[in-house]
Amino acid sequence: MKITIKKIAEEAGVSVTTVSNVINNKANRVSDEKKELINQIIKKYDYSPNMNARALVQSSSHLIGLLYFSERPRLDFTDPFVSEVLEGIERVAKEKGFFTLIHNITSQQDIEDIQKNWKFDGLIAVGFNQAFFELINESISVPIVFIDTHIDERVYNNLHEYPDRYFLNTDDFNAAYKPTEYLIQKGHEQIAFLSYDFDLTQSGVVQQRYIGYMSALNAHGIDVDEKLIFTEEDFDLLLSTSESFTAILVTADYLAMQLIHFLKENKIFYERKISVIGFDDIKYAALNDPPLTTVRLDQLAKGQKAMEILVSVIDGTKKDSEVFNLNSELVIRQTVYEHKNKK
Repeated sequence: MKITIKKIAEEAGVSVTTVSNVINNKANRVSDEKKELINQIIKKYDYSPNMNARALVQSSSHLIGLLYFSERPRLDFTDPFVSEVLEGIERVAKEKGFFTLIHNITSQQDIEDIQKNWKFDGLIAVGFNQAFFELINESISVPIVFIDTHIDERVYNNLHEYPDRYFLNTDDFNAAYKPTEYLIQKGHEQIAFLSYDFDLTQSGVVQQRYIGYMSALNAHGIDVDEKLIFTEEDFDLLLSTSESFTAILVTADYLAMQLIHFLKENKIFYERKISVIGFDDIKYAALNDPPLTTVRLDQLAKGQKAMEILVSVIDGTKKDSEVFNLNSELVIRQTVYEHKNKK
């Protein structure tokens, strides 16, 4: 079992700050009996103090950790979603006198390494799932703003149990429902779905978009065809089955633009007039050939908002945990065609 400063405090019947003071030899107001009990528990679990524990009693580091959750070992900075969120965070951080450190999170060990080696005033965590939310919530004491982290409703309904935890999400269900319905209104019934790999059992951004896509189809009496669900690894399969769909909803503009390029290379994009809708409205979406119809999420503004929330928590202006939901907007450009067989 991973022991944390929080668990030590609970077992000793004291606050986290008291444990941290004992660890840092600043426990002048702590009784000798309590000091001995805390040290016994530390010894029992072979607990190794980390930088975040020290941060409770030492001066501000003005360092913000930006943690991206990913299944991949390396963070892709060429992905416009990553760079635009980072740009928004960095704009506010620089204005407020903070520095940022970026880390890709793929395992529990990554979280342990972060808290042992760095002293953060706060963290911004992007795209975490339920399991990793629980890990970071248990092991890190500084304030955290979670971006695009869809987790159990129980957490949102009991925010008082999660102090210094803030959530900044898009309503991804409706963000996918609206463009799917738009495609249906344009006469499309065979609508495919393309995303990065995801686990339907784990609540998350892509999962919520997939559910929104399915719900729109069902609401219009269209059955979901599992053969029309693709991931980034399925381009060749998608090509071989392209006659079975007339439109495709893609969960990221970057992936949508890769798909359009692939379809052009294989001479079926214009020839079959396959309609494509992406997500994010990244800077290059309007410059795509043809300009990409997409769901505007304004990731740069999301990064700015996340950093503004964190700064207000660090300076004591904001105290109560909160969930912030951002709206989306369907931006219609030139990659959706009227289906000829529209009834």
